[in-house]
Amino acid sequence: MRNRVLAMVVALAVVATLCSCQGERCKMPFGEGATLDLTLPDFMPLLDNPGATLVVNRGYKGILVHCIDLREYVAFECACPNCVDVRMQPDDAQHATLLECPQCGSRYELYFGNPLDGASSSCPLYQYATDCRGQYLIVY
Repeated sequence: MRNRVLAMVVALAVVATLCSCQGERCKMPFGEGATLDLTLPDFMPLLDNPGATLVVNRGYKGILVHCIDLREYVAFECACPNCVDVRMQPDDAQHATLLECPQCGSRYELYFGNPLDGASSSCPLYQYATDCRGQYLIVY
């Protein structure tokens, strides 16, 4: 009986360790956000232009901002969840639909940041919150 209890405790400890490792593996580093003045020439392509994409040199490896509808945006960290220190590239510089890692080949869609079939990681992209206030898009 004592051996069974000990075996169960060890098994639970192993499962807890494996689960915590998976959780740690999906924690992405991220840097500071950004405040974008959408009336400035560098950011104007995002202004009321559904489908427009722009990579901003903030965050950890860059922040990809994607306009999904009028005044509605999503923003993702460009660091690959699998390779971490590799900056992923959008499939199209102005109207991206996915990010792809040049090292491992993982691909992620740009609406929710989920990995696509064949991705080396089951972790989604780190998503920044966005808030559009007048002419400013705040990414945090």
